[in-house]
Amino acid sequence: MLNVQQSEAFPRKQPRNHQSRSINRSERYQGIEQRAKSMGLELTEERLEAIDFVLDFYAHCEDCRNARQLMKVMDQEFTDKGGKKYLYRLFPAGPLSQIHELTNLPDLGHQTDQGFGTSY
Repeated sequence: MLNVQQSEAFPRKQPRNHQSRSINRSERYQGIEQRAKSMGLELTEERLEAIDFVLDFYAHCEDCRNARQLMKVMDQEFTDKGGKKYLYRLFPAGPLSQIHELTNLPDLGHQTDQGFGTSY
């Protein structure tokens, strides 16, 4: 499991060998633009930076289905820009939900909490 307390623990580590979950970025980016248009999102440099971060996470993580863990790591990575608040401005329907929909990644465990109406 990814240790968020270690400085620079992610995404600068060596990629793990996830053959069953291999991510081909060039193939992903072909569909990202189409899905962004259908969602009404403009792919700005800031949004692409967040998308790239999530794709890097999938290339380096051991437990990719932990939404809370990924949100903590993203909050730390984008702290200088405003953290979670910044990410929610970029992706109003929830950063993880929208990024996963854009990149066609599998849904995360507890990505949405129906009891409280929270969407990561």
